[in-house]
Amino acid sequence: MKASTHKYLLKLLDTGKLSQSSISKSALPMIEQFRDAGFVQWQKSGRGGIFTLKNRKAVEKLLEGTGYHGQIEDLSPKAKSVAFNKNAHGGRDNTLLFLLATTPDVLWYKNGEPLNIFEIVQKCGVASILVRPEDDWRTDHPIALVENKDLLVYATRYFKRIQFKGNIMYYGGWVSNRVIEWLKQQEKPPHIIFPDYDIVGLTNYLKLKAEFPDIKLYIPNNLLDLLKRFGNAERLKTKASRRLIETTRDKDARRVYSLILKYGVGLDQESLML
Repeated sequence: MKASTHKYLLKLLDTGKLSQSSISKSALPMIEQFRDAGFVQWQKSGRGGIFTLKNRKAVEKLLEGTGYHGQIEDLSPKAKSVAFNKNAHGGRDNTLLFLLATTPDVLWYKNGEPLNIFEIVQKCGVASILVRPEDDWRTDHPIALVENKDLLVYATRYFKRIQFKGNIMYYGGWVSNRVIEWLKQQEKPPHIIFPDYDIVGLTNYLKLKAEFPDIKLYIPNNLLDLLKRFGNAERLKTKASRRLIETTRDKDARRVYSLILKYGVGLDQESLML
């Protein structure tokens, strides 16, 4: 059973009624099956209808016999995927962020207690932080966001050339809403982003730009040459929507987008070392 269907069935048990307009398209077929079986009654109301619970035991029995039937909020993303999809790989966990510091004086504070990230990185190679608002993490240096781990593993070489000083934070692929909400609580919002120069990378930048108007998109001076020499047409073959990019007025995003369309290629972030 899909997680969305499970959610609506629990709400039906709790309130006894559900408006048809409040039910998602993915969950509606299952609710209609309950109606056809006589467990739920449907009555017209305005332009839609109302589903009313008629057989509580039948719904409870179904939930008990089809996997997890506890509170969804208590599950981790991976456990939730197992509960509803029988496969942990369907769950993305965005609670862990990897960190580096490019200068020795970069500090993070947890409830006022200082932590020198640079010293940890010198000893362990990389630091990490859990995205939990209750931990009250703060930093006194700018934050740069990177899309790929290569810029963490070889950060000294990358950022010596780029000349950025502060925190390097890896967000991994798509930047999640949870990470954005966590970053919004920081005294210093993200300063600059180093994405892939493709549809996903530009979308991530614009998604962050909407929340952090001052964030900058890093565009290498030799981007045109890099696209010509190392661009990959496969990087533009994605199902990701281009709507956000094609409707933006952001000059940097439009500049990069026009170049990748002109040459029909995308460029991986790792090219910044070349």
